[in-house]
Amino acid sequence: MIKIDFHIHTVCTPSDAHFVFDMDRLKDYVGSANLDSIAITNHNTFDVKQYVKIKNELGITVYPGIEINLDTGHLLLIANGDDPYEFHEQCAVVESLIPNPTDSISVADLQREFGDLSNFILIPHYDKKPSIPKHVIEELSDFITAGEVMSPKKFMYSIKDAERLVPVYFSDSRMSQELNIIPTRQTYLACDDTNFSSIKNCLRDKAKVSLSPEEGSYLFEVFANGQRLSTGLNVVVGERSSGKSYTLDKIYREANVDVKYIKQFSLVARNSEEDERKFDKILSAKHSLLTREYLEELQHVVNDIIDVDIEADLRSVSSYVASLVKFASESERRDAFSNAKLFSEEKFQVSDQSSLVKLIDSTKHLMRNDEFRSIIDKHVSVETLKKLLVELMMEFTTREEGRLKRIWLNEIIGSVKEKLQIKTSATPIEEIDLYNIAMNMNKVSKFEEVVNLARVEREIKRTSTKDFAVVAKALKFSGAGELKKLSGRQVAFRDAYTVYESPYKFLQELKEIDGLAKADLYKYFANIEYKVLNRDGAEASGGERSEFNLLHVIQDALQYDMLLIDEPESSFDNIFLKSEVNEMIKDISKTMPVVLVTHNSTVGASILPDYLLCTKKEIEDGKPIYRVYSGDPMGKKLTSVDGAELDTFNVTMGCLEAGTEAYEERRKGYENLKN
Repeated sequence: MIKIDFHIHTVCTPSDAHFVFDMDRLKDYVGSANLDSIAITNHNTFDVKQYVKIKNELGITVYPGIEINLDTGHLLLIANGDDPYEFHEQCAVVESLIPNPTDSISVADLQREFGDLSNFILIPHYDKKPSIPKHVIEELSDFITAGEVMSPKKFMYSIKDAERLVPVYFSDSRMSQELNIIPTRQTYLACDDTNFSSIKNCLRDKAKVSLSPEEGSYLFEVFANGQRLSTGLNVVVGERSSGKSYTLDKIYREANVDVKYIKQFSLVARNSEEDERKFDKILSAKHSLLTREYLEELQHVVNDIIDVDIEADLRSVSSYVASLVKFASESERRDAFSNAKLFSEEKFQVSDQSSLVKLIDSTKHLMRNDEFRSIIDKHVSVETLKKLLVELMMEFTTREEGRLKRIWLNEIIGSVKEKLQIKTSATPIEEIDLYNIAMNMNKVSKFEEVVNLARVEREIKRTSTKDFAVVAKALKFSGAGELKKLSGRQVAFRDAYTVYESPYKFLQELKEIDGLAKADLYKYFANIEYKVLNRDGAEASGGERSEFNLLHVIQDALQYDMLLIDEPESSFDNIFLKSEVNEMIKDISKTMPVVLVTHNSTVGASILPDYLLCTKKEIEDGKPIYRVYSGDPMGKKLTSVDGAELDTFNVTMGCLEAGTEAYEERRKGYENLKN
C-alpha cells in the first residue's frame, strides 16, 4: 500500500494567488503525511530545474506533471520522468498557448504537443471545479486513468457508481510558508512500489484506490496527526469541557471541503419576535426560487411597460391634433415650401430585430449543447440546425439592410423637413407615432389584466418535510406595511398603496419612491405567502417551528460535502429526536460524512453510528492533554492516534447514560413502572 498526492503546486502562475515556494514546507508536508510519491503539477507550466532539485532533495518518487487548461476545465498530465527535459519542451509550448488564466487548448492541441497520450497519466478535474466537460472525457477515454474529486463524499459517490471514473483525492496545495494546515487530502493505492506503470495500473481499478490504508474508503483522514472519520455517521461523545466543540470547530476549519455546520442553539430563538424573524428568513431563503419562478412572467411584463408613459402619450396626441387643425386652418398661408411633399411627410417605421436575434441565438445554443446532445439529435440533426442557422442569418441580413435603409431615409426626410420649416411661416404638423401609442395603451390594458390574475388568491405549491407541510399561496398585499417589510428599507409605501388596485398607477407611484431599484418593482404587485402546517393541518407553533428549522437545515445539507451538528438535544425533546432527526441524519450519512456531538443516549446510542469518537481531557506531567479516542462503536476499545485506549462500554455508559450505576437505577425504575 502506497500513499500519493499527484496535485502539488510549486510555481506561482497567473492562475494562482501570489505565493513563494518553500522547499522546507514541501519536505514537512511529505514527511508529516508519510507520502510515498508526489507529482509536481503547476498551472500550464513546468520548471525542469526546480523539479530536478525537488526530486534530489525529497528522497521519495517525484513525477513531473502539468495542470492544463483544457477546453473549459483542468487536466493533470503526469509523465514517467525518464526525460524531464523533453517534457519541459512540450510544456513550454502549452505555456505559450495559454498566456492568461481564461485561455485554454483543445484536445487536438494536447495530442499534437504531447504525442502518444498513452505514455502519460491523465487525470481530469471530475467532481471538482473547473471540471472537464463530459464530451472531452469521452474523447480521451482511451487515455484517462482516473478523475480528481474534491471531497470524501464525491470519492464514495464515484466508487459506488460503476459508470463513473476511478476517483482520486489530492491536496491541490501551494507549498509556501503560508501553508499553515498540513493537507489531509491524499489517495492510497494497493501497489507494491511507486514505479510509473504500477501506479498507472492501480489508477484504473476502483478496488485499488482508497482513502485509508486498512479500512479502504470506510475511513478518511481528517487531521494531519492521523485522526480519522467515517465516510458515514460519526458520533462524538465526552464529558463537559473535554474538547468536543473544539474538535468539531477544528474539523470545520481544516476539512477543506464544503461543510454545513449546525451549531448548538443556532436554530432556537430567544423570544417570539426573534423566532418569527428567523423562521421567516429560513422560509424565504428556502423558497425564494419558487417566488422568482412564479413572478418571472410578471417581471417580464413589468420590465416591458416600466418606461411606458401614457400621460405623455396623451399629451403628444393632443399636441398633434392641435397642430393638424392649425395646419388645415392656415391653407391661405401655404407657400412653395409648405406645399412640398416632404414638409408633412411621415418617417418610415423602423422594425425591431430582437426576436430574430433570439431565434438565431437559440439555434446556436441547440448546436453547441453537449449536456443534452443525444436527446437533441433524436429529433433534429446538427446539419439541419446548421441549415436553419444559415437561413435565419440570411433573413437577418436582408431585414437589417432594409432597416438601415429606413434609418438612412428617415435622416434625409428629417433634414429636408427641418430646412423647409425654416423657410416658411406655415405651421408644421407635429410628428407622432400613433401605432406606438396604440400599442402602449394595449400594453397597459394587458398589464393590468396580468397583474390582477397574479393576485388571485390560490395555493401555488405544497411540499412536505416529515410531519410538516410548507404551503405557498399567491394573494394581494394587505397593506403598506407588508410592502415595506418586503423592501427591507426605511421607505414609505403609504401613498403608493392607495392606488394598489390600479396596477399601472401603482407602478408610477413605485417609480417615484427613492431607493427602489427598477429591476425589483415586479415584486410589489403580488404577494407570495408561505405557511408551515403541522401534521394536523394547523399552523406550526413556536416549538414546532424550531423542529421544522432543524429538519430543513439538515435536509439542505445534502448540497454540502460534510455535515456537522453540535448537540441537537439541547433544544429538542427525545421523541422528536428519535422519530424525526435520527432517521434523517442516518439517511444523509449514507451519502456523506456526518459528525454529530451529543450527550443524549436517544441520539448517541439509538442512532447506531458507523464510528464513535470520545474526547477526553487528561493530566500528564501536570499539564492538560486533550485526546480523541475513536473506533468501531461495537468494538471493545477506542484508540487515540498515539496508541492510548479506552473501553467502549465505559465510554458509552459514562457519556450517554450518566454512568453504569445511574443506568441500572433507571432500568429498575422502568421495570417497576411497567410491572
